Amino acid sequence: MSITISLATKAEQSEASAFIFADAAEAERESQTQDFMKSISSGEIDKTQILIARDSGALIGVGVLIFTDLTTAFLWPPFTQRDDCAEAILQEMATRIDQSEASIGQSLLEPGQMNHRRMLSRNGFPHLTNLMFMRHPLTKLSQATLNDEHLLWIKFDEHKNRKRFLDLLELTHQSSHDCPALNQSRTAEESLESHRSSGDSDQNHWYLCHRNGVDLGVLLMTEHKKDNVWEVVYMGVAPEYRGNGYGATLIQHGLLEAQTHSQTAVILAVDYKNSYAIKIYEELGFVSQYTLSVHARICSRFPEKKTTNQ
Repeated sequence: MSITISLATKAEQSEASAFIFADAAEAERESQTQDFMKSISSGEIDKTQILIARDSGALIGVGVLIFTDLTTAFLWPPFTQRDDCAEAILQEMATRIDQSEASIGQSLLEPGQMNHRRMLSRNGFPHLTNLMFMRHPLTKLSQATLNDEHLLWIKFDEHKNRKRFLDLLELTHQSSHDCPALNQSRTAEESLESHRSSGDSDQNHWYLCHRNGVDLGVLLMTEHKKDNVWEVVYMGVAPEYRGNGYGATLIQHGLLEAQTHSQTAVILAVDYKNSYAIKIYEELGFVSQYTLSVHARICSRFPEKKTTNQ
């Protein structure tokens, strides 16, 4: 027996989609398959690579690898009943990520999915961290910590202050407790482009906090229009100004902005080891929803931060 892995042709995508949803309830199988095919053809899933595994011509497995931007790839655990097939698909995914410009290829799984997690770890996608997903219902908000007349909120402008945002973003990565392995392996430019691809609003809700001639911290938020919520995709404070409440000030500003724009909630994901940030979020009214494990392949394309996690 010899397993071959290839990129699905247009003609093979329907067969692969049906294979993916073969175990779904019969009443839902057809609609799920059609929705997936529609997403591919409409471009809702950008740069999707559907990998198919065959043995003696028979389809035995499918993998889905999604390049959301130049720096980030997401993958689903392979759809197959055979371990050797899953390993072959994951190894092909790792090769494709290495040959791309992506600095990270990652998969999010429930912590208890140990078979999938062990398979990922054995084939180039080790456990990176766990992410705690939190939600704020936008009730009982206070402006108490924002009544500082010296605070200025500067919105991102591609032409006027891009470098200023990048410089501050690079500073906030220093000694960060939020996925430090990732921040240590990619530049601020990579990080910014990754955050840009999140959600539906590009950089419309990116803010820089400034006080008395000093840029203190940065808050990057995005919209999820379908759910009428905003997401905090990044919050960071420059190292020399940490411990002074600016993290809470940044988040509170984001909450008030979201409320002003008639959102139903603000969501975020935080490294479960980042107890300092979690304490801030909880004190501001965020509630933990669930936790997912991150398995990732990290490979920076920049010499000054060259590191490969394989």
